[in-house]
Amino acid sequence: MNWPEAHKLPALFAGATLLPIAVLCWLGVRTLDQDRDLQRQRQRERLEVAAGRVALDIEQDLQQIEANLAAGNGIRLLPRGSVSPRQEPLLFQPDVPAVIVLPSPQLAAAAHLEDRNPFEAIRAYERIASIGAGPDRGEALVALGALLRRQRRFEEALRAYSDLEMLGAEPVAGGQPAALVAKQGRAKTFLESGDQVRLRREAAAFARALSAGGWLIDRASFELYQHDMIEPWGGPSADLHAVRRADAVADLWQRWRRGELEARGRRFVGRESSVLALWAGAPAAPVIALLDSDELRARWQAVWESEGLTVAVSRTDGQHLFGAANHELTLPPSETRLPFIMAIGSVSSTPATEDVFRRRAVISGIAVACLLMIAASCGLYRITTRELLLARQQSDFVAAVSHEFRTPLTSMRHLLDLLIGRDVVDEGRKTHYYDLLAGETERLQRMVETLLSFGRMDAAAHVWKLELLTVADVVYSAGNEFRREITPRSLEVDVDTDLPSIRGDREALSRALWNLLENAHKYSPNGDPIRLFARRTGATVVIGVEDHGLGIPVAEQQRVFQKFVRGDDAKRAGIRGVGVGLALVKRVAEAHGGTVGLTSAAGAGSTFTLVLPAEG
Repeated sequence: MNWPEAHKLPALFAGATLLPIAVLCWLGVRTLDQDRDLQRQRQRERLEVAAGRVALDIEQDLQQIEANLAAGNGIRLLPRGSVSPRQEPLLFQPDVPAVIVLPSPQLAAAAHLEDRNPFEAIRAYERIASIGAGPDRGEALVALGALLRRQRRFEEALRAYSDLEMLGAEPVAGGQPAALVAKQGRAKTFLESGDQVRLRREAAAFARALSAGGWLIDRASFELYQHDMIEPWGGPSADLHAVRRADAVADLWQRWRRGELEARGRRFVGRESSVLALWAGAPAAPVIALLDSDELRARWQAVWESEGLTVAVSRTDGQHLFGAANHELTLPPSETRLPFIMAIGSVSSTPATEDVFRRRAVISGIAVACLLMIAASCGLYRITTRELLLARQQSDFVAAVSHEFRTPLTSMRHLLDLLIGRDVVDEGRKTHYYDLLAGETERLQRMVETLLSFGRMDAAAHVWKLELLTVADVVYSAGNEFRREITPRSLEVDVDTDLPSIRGDREALSRALWNLLENAHKYSPNGDPIRLFARRTGATVVIGVEDHGLGIPVAEQQRVFQKFVRGDDAKRAGIRGVGVGLALVKRVAEAHGGTVGLTSAAGAGSTFTLVLPAEG
């Protein structure tokens, strides 16, 4: 790769890095997807097992209910109605036989007097009620209460209805229970007298009596009492649960009378089909148990909650009964043998700890791998860039050294050709040529020695000859040598008096100062003066070279001390150099326990300093 192609390195390394990272991320996503699918599958399997246990527990509970029915514990269906357990009386019966009571002559006579002589009719009804028995007494009290209300003798009417209520379930007024007729009469008395407080109180008592159940009334009578009397009078609504139970019994009774009821079974029945009915026993007298949707939820909720599940129940026709919809698993009756559809879901969708740990491990591994790839790519890019830069610097160094060597060698070849060819006969010119030849030879020798010294220093193989040196001797010696060998120019040497001695290698320090002076000469093309100085600063001795030449930009001031590095302005100006002079100066300063400093600005010259520790 040549140097211009090095600018493509960032794009090449970015592509080489991003492509594997993209592939790795894609594989990671695929792995996470597969892990998520596996997790969902395991979660569904756990859900199916838990749902199976719930369905089994519900089935066992239903079987226990059916076992109780087989033992005769439940609501019995009879040809003329039903018989329910005392603790669960029905609000109304599926069928009530008609009761036809012919009025006795005494009742007929009393009724005949109501329009012509109400007072005589009241006395007649009172006599029948006081001495009568059986149906006559109840009918007489019903008629007496109604007549007293019409006469607005409300307190007497209330006493008559109180006596009537004592008859309880005895049929009166066409087969209605006497107690309910009495409640109805008392409420009408309060309504007609305008006593709203007592009316509402009586309506509430009427509702309690009606909801207690066990009365021999049909659904039409129940609805008449509830909707046309109790509720308009300010009483409470009927218990929906009890109404559903009575409706379910009526529905099953109708099916049984039509011969449509199997020997045993489970089915949702009633007007809203929201009551689960179970029946068993002899076909001639089946026994049933009823569970409406609220009872189903309350009875089995603890079962699925103990498994950490939520359940929604629907009828087989899809009508929703209770529970939240949109669950993860649906169990039809064909799988559970239950008479309804169960939709099962988990209370918590949080994945298991091992699943979370495995997923985090995969993500962390991918992230670490990506970071390592990026770090490795950045490191490789830095190394490659540095090696390319070093290769370029070495290439520039070889070219510069070749050029530097070629110049004195060419001059020496030319001078030797002149001297060997005997073309020069003037002794003065010969002496001049010999001096030039000696100068070029010395220049070449100095270049070779500088390169060899730098090579040994760079390889840590240089043998330092440290001794006590007088700073003035070293500085003046370097300045005089520079004046003698370089084209004469203004060189100012400024050395403070009473400088302390330093411990150093004379040859190495002289070579370092020579390089600084030579650089000052080369980078001051206008012949500006150069200043060589030495002074004491605290416990150190500062030896420096100051020029007024091209100067060095701030961005390059740290790089110029690296080997094979030359400033961009020097390259553009075509100034000769190999890029090891300042690197050698830095090595020398560090070998003496000191530092090298630089103060410069572009176009304003430079000042290089060697800061060395003083002796004493």
